[in-house]
Amino acid sequence: MERVGCIAIGYLFGMILTGDVVAHALAHESAFAIGDGNPGMANVGRALGRKAALFTLVGDILKTVCAVVLSRFIYPQLEDLATAWAGLGATLGHVFPAWHRFKGGKGVTTIASTIILVNPLLGWLAGVVGVTGIILSGYLSVAAVIAMAFYAVAMLFLGHPEVAFIAVVFQAITIRCHWSKLAGIKDGTTHRAGLSIRFWNLVRGKRD
Repeated sequence: MERVGCIAIGYLFGMILTGDVVAHALAHESAFAIGDGNPGMANVGRALGRKAALFTLVGDILKTVCAVVLSRFIYPQLEDLATAWAGLGATLGHVFPAWHRFKGGKGVTTIASTIILVNPLLGWLAGVVGVTGIILSGYLSVAAVIAMAFYAVAMLFLGHPEVAFIAVVFQAITIRCHWSKLAGIKDGTTHRAGLSIRFWNLVRGKRD
């Protein structure tokens, strides 16, 4: 029940879609009605600019942190597990908000915030793995899957099976949210990441 409580707390905070709040504040319309309809930082930023993207990023981080702080206050005996379960709840609330027919964002920021809060070193290492994955594979979706796989295996290796399980759930959510992009790699409809293109152009330029 303690874990369910953490998930519930996280879910309530997660349903606060910062991107939608920012879109209403700056453009007087829903984030679901601009760009590709995703209430995440990337879409809001593309449609409304860097300031909107920054506000969305900060808001999504803060709602995850608030869920974690409240969960750890109510269930101090869980320690880091309260962080992990609350972060899972925040991600579920962000991706499947009840007030919007369970259609929300992709949970990138809530997942990243959670894994860093649970274990800062491994969280940042997963980020490095993700960036490396972007450069080598050329695709953000592939990098996200690789980074989460690294985190799950590392947690299992360190003797934290419960956190590893939550990381596997994060992995499933990541694959589900990026499935169209992953499928698009095969038929060429998914564009390569700009970071990867710039990196390899720089390497080729130096070689030339």
